Parts: sequence; C-alpha cells; structure tokens
Amino acid sequence: MAGKLDKEREAIAAAERELAERRSRLAEMEREEQEKELQRLVKKLTIETAIAVLKRAVEAKPKAALDALNAVSGRPSVKAQNESALEAA
Repeated sequence: MAGKLDKEREAIAAAERELAERRSRLAEMEREEQEKELQRLVKKLTIETAIAVLKRAVEAKPKAALDALNAVSGRPSVKAQNESALEAA
C-alpha cells in the first residue's frame, strides 16, 4: 500500500516539474513573439523615429501616451477598453 502511495507522489511531483518547465517554455515563446512583433514594427519606422516615440512615451507616462495615440488614431483609450470589458462581465 505504501508503495502505491509513494509511486503516486512521485508521479505527481514529476507532473508538477513538467508543468513548471512547460510554463517556462511558454513564457519564453511569448517573449520571443513580443520581440518579433517589436522588430516588425520598428522596421516600419526608422530606428531614430522608433526611439523618439518610445522616449516621448516614457516622458509622458506610458498609459497617457497610449491614450493619446489611441485618441489620434480613433481607437478607444485603455481606460475605456477596461471599462467596457468590465461592463461585459
């Protein structure tokens, strides 16, 4: 009886290790995808323009900069998107 319990504990521990490894791999894949997206977007601009945009965003606070860019492009602000998501829930 104790042997079955030990085997089950070992199996659970192995599954937990595998899950942790898979989560780690997934996080790495997500970072790689974000990096590819960033590189793709920077290619559409000059590097100097991309740097200037990012510097201004940091100076203006990222959320405020994103809201301003969304307003210029006609998209709803981050706050409005969050509020509409809460209303839907």
